[in-house]
Amino acid sequence: HDQARSRAYRWGEDGISGVSDDKQRLCFALALWNGRDPILKERMFGLTNAEGNHGEDVKEYYFHLDSTPTHSYMKYLYKYPQGAFPYDDLVTVNRSRGRHDPEYELLDTGVFDEDRYFDVFVEYAKAGPEDLLIEITAYNRGPDEATLHLLPTLWF
Repeated sequence: HDQARSRAYRWGEDGISGVSDDKQRLCFALALWNGRDPILKERMFGLTNAEGNHGEDVKEYYFHLDSTPTHSYMKYLYKYPQGAFPYDDLVTVNRSRGRHDPEYELLDTGVFDEDRYFDVFVEYAKAGPEDLLIEITAYNRGPDEATLHLLPTLWF
């Protein structure tokens, strides 16, 4: 994660809900910002082998909800906290645990307490061999108004 936030994307799957054409000449992914994180949320956060008490581990909640066998339709869900993402907390606590201890998960940090998160759905549908339609829908699941910046990103 530390390297990823300071390096350019290389592949379509690098980003959140990332896709690309068959030659990876045109890539798309979603970036987000809740106004509280110190960086844009452009990639999944995970622990390296040395940081995780059970090895490498992605500490995010994302779901591939639907897809046709040809990928002519795909649906993805990402759960983004409204508070600052607990990067340091996840690294520090997991690094301090042994391999026989349970993992310290994102829910354990309290960042999702009181349902203070966004459900962000990304749907892709192929209109034809050269056309890809993208719909992004975000829902505030928390009890109060909250800001969410959606940054759809294309790169070559």
